[in-house]
Amino acid sequence: MKSILSIFFSCSVTLCFSQTANQSPIFDSGKVEFKKQTAAEKPDYSAAYRILKNQVKLYPNNAELHYFLGYAIDRMNAFDGSSMFELKKEKTLEASEHFETVNKLEPGYKGEMIVLDPYSKLSSIWGSLAQAYLIRHLEDSARWAFNEGKRRGGFIEPILHYNRQLLNSCSKNAILITNGDDITIPCWYLQVAENFRTDITIVDANLVNTNWYPKYLKKDRGLAISFTNQEIDSIDYVEFKTRYITITNSADSSEKFTWKLKPTYYNKYILKGDRILINILKENLFKKTVYFNINSDSTWNLFLSDYLLDEGLVSRIRLKEIALDTAPDSVSTNFNNYSIENISAAEISRSKNAILLLNNYRWAYYNNIARMLFYRKKTRARILKNEMGLKFPLTKLPYAFEGAADYFQKLFSKID
Repeated sequence: MKSILSIFFSCSVTLCFSQTANQSPIFDSGKVEFKKQTAAEKPDYSAAYRILKNQVKLYPNNAELHYFLGYAIDRMNAFDGSSMFELKKEKTLEASEHFETVNKLEPGYKGEMIVLDPYSKLSSIWGSLAQAYLIRHLEDSARWAFNEGKRRGGFIEPILHYNRQLLNSCSKNAILITNGDDITIPCWYLQVAENFRTDITIVDANLVNTNWYPKYLKKDRGLAISFTNQEIDSIDYVEFKTRYITITNSADSSEKFTWKLKPTYYNKYILKGDRILINILKENLFKKTVYFNINSDSTWNLFLSDYLLDEGLVSRIRLKEIALDTAPDSVSTNFNNYSIENISAAEISRSKNAILLLNNYRWAYYNNIARMLFYRKKTRARILKNEMGLKFPLTKLPYAFEGAADYFQKLFSKID
């Protein structure tokens, strides 16, 4: 059953939080220049860096200025994932110091936010540097970068705890296709720094659009990809019309998997990363179990929603279409292990991204309560509702966005 919650999740991740609308134009000039470059075709953050650096000197105790300066430095270090392998340690340290300052000045940051809060941004910049070291086979340096990121305030326990339970929701030697820094990078941390669930191959659905990442997955992670390195370099987005894609089991040609693929970009194109993901499925689907993290949007799960079996924090690809009236009417055993019992409310509340991520537990329950109601199993639905309330109380984990309480209440009213 496809979850309609992916819409809410996507919107929540891209929200900007602001409580500084009344600041003067001079005070806001650094932010304005930063945002101007964010929208530019060929961004150059050097001017934003100079302005923000001078403003920080004038207002050293302003957390928001440090936040935007840290972001500007990070964008100068690597604008996006395509240049992650070129990251410089010195720039990472400089950006880190400003996000650390934000956390010292305002532990529960209330200023304007560009996707990631200061704790998650620390995880992102240090995890990205660690990955840059891994590409160069500098494993000790990668472990140092992960540990340094945690020491400086990144990789906070609520997010690591969630991703441990996410990884443990997957079967042995599985492929987990992820999306978002708060999932991909903490999973990298867990595998490298804690040696946790290293049997799982993490495939980031955004990074497969780069040249270096598919090569890394192929060479260093042993993931089967049939494209040569030269082909990976030359693959580009192309115009695409809706068509059926068929994958045949190389060990048994009578076994096939077919689904309808639509354009994934502007209803007209299919991206480079999508073409590589299709190849990954062709080479691995009949050999390994493939999962997406919860609430994966159809534009990056290749419109496989009708074939995704809900297993809590993950959805597993099944080789046959899952119609609502034939979907399993039971709950995954993964739910037995989901808990935030050992995490304090204070740890959760300081990070907006932690609150957003941990609310995925509730959405997993929501999906299954809705399914129980479809099968008219109100008693089972009521048990799940009560279990969710006990495991994830609002006193410890608030809702991630305004209106979520009403959304849940509408579902609960159907039980009563």
